[in-house]
Amino acid sequence: MTNSPEYLKTAQNFFQVVGASPTEQDTIPGRQSMSSCFFLLRQFDDVMIYLNSIKSFYENDDDFNWNYGITCAATNDHNEAEQAFSKIKNERYKTEESYLKWLCRVLVMNGKA
Repeated sequence: MTNSPEYLKTAQNFFQVVGASPTEQDTIPGRQSMSSCFFLLRQFDDVMIYLNSIKSFYENDDDFNWNYGITCAATNDHNEAEQAFSKIKNERYKTEESYLKWLCRVLVMNGKA
């Protein structure tokens, strides 16, 4: 929330420790942790690898679809981003300025706005 480089680096390190640990690396939580690690590093191609590996488990999860939509948009897969954003049902997301901006961006990129 504070966008502190120190806090972001600490969070990235913790996600990496969990995701790379032998007991977690091939589990859903381990893959989520690694995707979060790479998300904080803005390495969205790597994030996509991990999110795609667990996507089938979270098709109807708003938090997953939010992160997946941003990652798709960041990797220029605007059609998939639009689909992910359209699956979000929680009004908390749908009224946030950042959600509306991301949705507008992908709609523009898809020639729909």
